[in-house]
Parts: sequence; structure tokens; C-alpha cells
Amino acid sequence: MSGMEKKVLLTCGGVRRELPFERPVRIAELLNRHRLPLDLPCGGRGICRRCRVTARGALSPLTDEERESLSPEEIQRGVRLACLAVVEGAAWIEAPDGTAMEVIEAAGEMPEYPLDPPAGEYGAAIDIGTTTLVASLYRLGEREPRGTLCRKNPQAAFGADVISRIGRALEGEGGALADAVSGALDGMLRTLAARCGIPAGAVSAAVAAGNTTMLYLLARESPEPLSHSPFTLTRPFGETLPAAALGLPFLGETPVRLPRCLSAFVGADITCAVLAGELTTREGNTLLADIGTNGEIALSSGGRLFACSTAAGPAFEGGGVRMGMNAARGAIDGVSLEDGEIRCTVLGGADTAPAGLCGSGLIDAAAVLLKAGVIDETGAIRGEGHPFAGRVTTLEGEPAVRLAGPVLLTQGDIRKVQLAKSAICAGIRTLVSRAGLTLDQVDRLLIAGGFGRHIRLENAGAIGLIPPPLCAKARAVGNAAVAGAALLLQNRGYEALTAAFAEKAVTVDLAADPLFMDYYVEGMLFP
Repeated sequence: MSGMEKKVLLTCGGVRRELPFERPVRIAELLNRHRLPLDLPCGGRGICRRCRVTARGALSPLTDEERESLSPEEIQRGVRLACLAVVEGAAWIEAPDGTAMEVIEAAGEMPEYPLDPPAGEYGAAIDIGTTTLVASLYRLGEREPRGTLCRKNPQAAFGADVISRIGRALEGEGGALADAVSGALDGMLRTLAARCGIPAGAVSAAVAAGNTTMLYLLARESPEPLSHSPFTLTRPFGETLPAAALGLPFLGETPVRLPRCLSAFVGADITCAVLAGELTTREGNTLLADIGTNGEIALSSGGRLFACSTAAGPAFEGGGVRMGMNAARGAIDGVSLEDGEIRCTVLGGADTAPAGLCGSGLIDAAAVLLKAGVIDETGAIRGEGHPFAGRVTTLEGEPAVRLAGPVLLTQGDIRKVQLAKSAICAGIRTLVSRAGLTLDQVDRLLIAGGFGRHIRLENAGAIGLIPPPLCAKARAVGNAAVAGAALLLQNRGYEALTAAFAEKAVTVDLAADPLFMDYYVEGMLFP
């Protein structure tokens, strides 16, 4: 150990850890180094107040931004902004428990289904997303969850997408990636059980959905076969493991079902979404698009199931956007143009200060700014020629638009919207074409995603996220992956059903499909 090494004692969610460091470092950066990232919706500029921690010891003096952002009472209690406060020596820090938060309408639509749960009292339904983790606790034999929590996937500290995390795992950090997600899930389940009054040991069954890479990492399986062509699915899952083997000590030896994956990049999350959306039992041609970082799309037609995955990036889950955040209190979830004014709605009510922008708000913002002429079809922010020139500003030299309070949408954010919406739209068009159909032949489109049922479909169509022929046929169904996990939890018969359609599914490799690239380039422009 270096003689210059110092330590910070961190308390987070009731757990204490020592965090070593050598040189003065901002608290947020120190936590990030130790895989404990905080939400920084404002990009670390000290204006959103989302990164408040309580800290004592050898710290830098309060900055002017902190004095403006914090109340006298908070300052007296030792509250600091982690993005600005620098730890210089021995210190004690109390941070929030990850970024766990209540979810509004976390589960998606669930069909009417017979109940046939396993023996026991309570069960957990989990969705391990690339950007977001969701966990719900159910009383076995009941259709509504007792409670649900959501938080950012701490694996984001290793990279925003599955390709980055596969690379880090192959560099020897697979154990750290597994520890990050299992630790977060275990903490969520403990917190959720405490809030719901469920005693330890009472959760006797669990189902954990996730894309293929997420399940490989959770199970500590080397993702090496997923890293290169031909991208072989060496472990399709569809298996049950004891929770302790997955790093979930709160559940002990509780059996955890990991549903069947379809291919190397089409995972158990789409398997669960297909189940929740009843794709295999509906008549006609039904399309389902799960809009997340690892955007997955499925199409049922004539008794056949087609599926693909498109790397949309984390923008629609609040990731990678300068002031992006989960759909939690303080998030702008809606933007509209009313009476010639740009108006925003904030989760938490009219008295809640805006702190960032979630996925549904991001889609709305892009659509409204496009309609108002603030951005053009190429996505460029226009400084004049429209009535909202007073909202156009810069952030660290980058053009930006002020939405509400301190929340800005930058030029880079808009580019990420373009990349994400083009990837989803091109994936939809390619899958439909490879199934031998036209867009006009699709009977319905189910839009799933972590933003729940709050997406405004007309705005999704306005920015080109949904192909025009499908806009009138689209319906938002919420988080279909966790809904499907709940169905598997509450009815044992669905295991055989999902295994059967997963075995027969036809997956389309978009990366090797020239049609996808043509559609992708075409879709970069706004309509």
C-alpha cells in the first residue's frame, strides 16, 4: 500500500466501505471509480442537486455553486454536491443507496391469465436492463405487485452498452461486473422487502429477465462467444439457479428462473415481452418493439416468430444525455407546445423542481422543437428564425436549448436521439421486410420500454421513431419484460410455452444485413 494512500469511509444503504485514493478527487469521481455512480443529470455542473451527499472531514471549501444550491440547514448538516466537493484526506461520506427509486407504472400491461404459482408466500420479478434495473415483489397468487423499485444499472460505470461490457469482462473484470449488478439487485430486494413489510426468507421464488449479455454476466459465464462472429449462444439459459450462486444473499437458496434467450443478442427480456404481449397467440401480424439500450424487436406472423436486436443506445432510458435521468421525481416527462409556449410537465407534481429529462420527455422535446422550428430536419439547433431564440444558449461551447429551470437539451443530446430513433425504426423496417411483409400488412405495433405507458405516440411518429404506416396502429404497453417475468413467476405452465417459441424463433442479424444500413442512414434525418 502506498504511503500516500488515504481512505474515505463511505456509508451507503446501511453498508460501510473503505474507499482508498491518493490524490484529491471529487466525491462523484471517487464513487464512480469504485463502481458506485451517482446520477449527474446536469453533467456535474452543480445545478440539479441530484448528487447531494453528507460529508465530513478533509474536504474542499464550499463552492459558490454549492452555497447557491444548498439551504443553510443543509450546509449545517454537512450536505455537499458530489460533483463539486473535493475530498483531500480522511473523510466520512454518507451517500444514497445507489440510485434506487420508486417506479411509476413499472410493470407493463399483463393479459388475463390463470394463476398457478409455485409453493410459497412471495416472489420476485426482475428485469436486468443494460441501463436500468427493475424489481417487483409479488404475493404468490396475486396479480398486482406489492411494490416495485428501479435504479440505474451500476455496470454503466464499465460502459454504456453490451459491447463495452463484454470487452471489460474479457479484460478480466467479469467478476466486478457480476458483483456490480448482483449487489445492486440484492440491495433493491432488501429495500423493497423492508418497505413492503416482507420478512427475510419469505421470498421463495424469483424470475430474472435480461438480455443475453446481462444474463451471462450475472451467471459469471464468460461472454467470449458473444464477442466475435458467428456470435454463438453457448448458454441459452431457460434454467433455474439458487439465488446465492447469483450473488443474491438476501434470497438465500431461493430458486431463480433465468428464462430462455433467443440468440446471442436477443435475450430473455424479449422472451418475456413476447409472453406479456401475447404475440404467439394473437391473430394477424403483431410487432413488438422494446425501446431500450439494447433495442429488441419481435414479430409474430402466421405462427412464426421473428426477432432482432438493434443497438439504440441508452438515450431513451435517460442514459448518455447530458441531463438525462430515470423516470423519477424531478424528471421532465412531457413537453408540449401550447398557446405559442413550450411547456414541461415534471414527475412529482407542479411544485417539483425539474432536475433532468427522462425518455418520454426526450422524445417530446425533440418533437416539439422540430415542430417549433428550433431544430431543423438535420437535427441542428437554429439560433434564430423562430419565436424561441431566447431559449437557445450554449453549454460548454455546445449549442443547447433551455427547457425548464436548469434543464438543457444540447446539440449532442439531439444527435443521440437521431441515432437511437433511426436504429429502432430501421430495425422495425428490416424485420418486417425479412418476414416477407410490408408495413401496411402489420396489424398492430406494441411499444414497450422503461418509460412505461407515458410515451406520446404522435411525437414518436413525428421524430421518425415509428414508421409512418404504423403510427395509427401503435399502442404503448409499458415494461413488457418485467410483466412477462411476473407471468412466469405466477404461472408455472408458461415455462414450457416460452421454451417452445424460443426454440423455433427466427433471429435476424441486423449487423450483417445491408437493408438495415440503408434504412438506418435514411432514418437519421427528422421527417
